[in-house]
Amino acid sequence: MRITDYVAIDLETTGVSVSKDKIIEVGLIKVKDSHIVEKFSCIINPNMPVSDEILNLTGINEDEIKSAKYIQDVIGEIVEFCEGFDLLGHNTIFDYSFVRKEANNAGLDFEKRGIDTYKLCKKILPPDVKKNLTDACAYFGIERKHMHRAFSDAYFTHMLYQRILEYFPELECDTEMMKVKLKKFIPIRKRTKEDLQKLLKCHRIVCKVNIDLLSESEAKRMIDKILSQKEKRFI
Repeated sequence: MRITDYVAIDLETTGVSVSKDKIIEVGLIKVKDSHIVEKFSCIINPNMPVSDEILNLTGINEDEIKSAKYIQDVIGEIVEFCEGFDLLGHNTIFDYSFVRKEANNAGLDFEKRGIDTYKLCKKILPPDVKKNLTDACAYFGIERKHMHRAFSDAYFTHMLYQRILEYFPELECDTEMMKVKLKKFIPIRKRTKEDLQKLLKCHRIVCKVNIDLLSESEAKRMIDKILSQKEKRFI
């Protein structure tokens, strides 16, 4: 079956853990009958520190992140943009999992079927060809540019998929339902917020995140980290 209507998706994140890491950039490309009809791209403030490694990898700078909207401000637009469409990605489940988590936290429905170009490449490419997006594109003569930026990677995933359809017209490219186990989101409790604020004030720590947007578990991890660092000074 040839799927020609979809939303190509790619994210940049602070890391690979869905439970602990956050989205820092979203790239979406809406495709109908194999033609691009709409685009969505934005940088996200993850409300947590972003490592130098990730900043260097993506080319996104701290000022862009600081001035960006929080995911809570744009998750509704993302869900609406994808409504009625399957998702296309290179390892689609990774990107889907992060968006599904944030949609769930906002009380929004986001259950999707997906097409995975990585899985398709494992079926059709020679064993000696790497299946990452860059090498897969190169195999089909596609020069990938602006690597590790969400919109660009979404675009080249779309290009790769179209080339696969062209070169392998008999290949089964059906979608599959993507399943993700999500932990219940619990906003920071009043007592935990007070404890964290007291701790920050006591140790004269400048907080670089919006405490009100933290989950209960995130706030407790911050408390544990502060206490751990302070204890080490007395060892």
